Amino acid sequence: MRKLGKPEEDVPSGHHLTHFLFREKLSVQSIVGNVTELLLAGVDTVSNTLSWTLYELSRHPEIQSALHSEITAAMAPGSGAHPQATALSQLRLLKAVIKEVLRLYPVVPGNSRVPDRDICLGDYIIPQNTLISLCHYATSRDPAQFPEPNSFNPARWLGEGPAPHPFASLPFGFGKRSCIGRRLAELELQMALAQILTHFEVLPEPGALPVRPMTRTVLVPERSINLQFVDR
Repeated sequence: MRKLGKPEEDVPSGHHLTHFLFREKLSVQSIVGNVTELLLAGVDTVSNTLSWTLYELSRHPEIQSALHSEITAAMAPGSGAHPQATALSQLRLLKAVIKEVLRLYPVVPGNSRVPDRDICLGDYIIPQNTLISLCHYATSRDPAQFPEPNSFNPARWLGEGPAPHPFASLPFGFGKRSCIGRRLAELELQMALAQILTHFEVLPEPGALPVRPMTRTVLVPERSINLQFVDR
């Protein structure tokens, strides 16, 4: 970055990172942090969640069948081979499936914050500049909030049974520091699932053992997820 030289007057349209480098309004540390976050958040996150979703749907054919019916029913005449983005937002089961997958397999299994002031939390005082870590993976599998926490059950997000605490599962974080790409990620997942399930039935690999998650900065499968895609 230091080899770019002096700022230029004309920066190509759309080259936002170059624009900030030339303006010298962001420190090198800030730019490195932003680039790292973009690379981590924009590459493996959606693809990993999509892999886990197809994995769970292949192991729960009744849920996959119900989801396929919901998607096909949402297709307006003349809309082509997939529902429109506006229709996807109304598909309750599709949204519940994604929420349940993110509960079981949060992209980032843990998160950290540093308070800029002293905080009183119940009977505890958390001093300013204390590193606070939260394990999303553990809290989203708390049996006190989610009965049978290790089971894939999208119905828990459809009003069937007691509602979990609103902060029991926070795969995108919360507040002004929450994931800035949440809506885009959700739309990408909805569109991809709608396309795949419209054209294919997803089956598990015969004789395959369960695939467990493991942490490598983000949550990933411990080994490859092998599935069969059968034309509908």
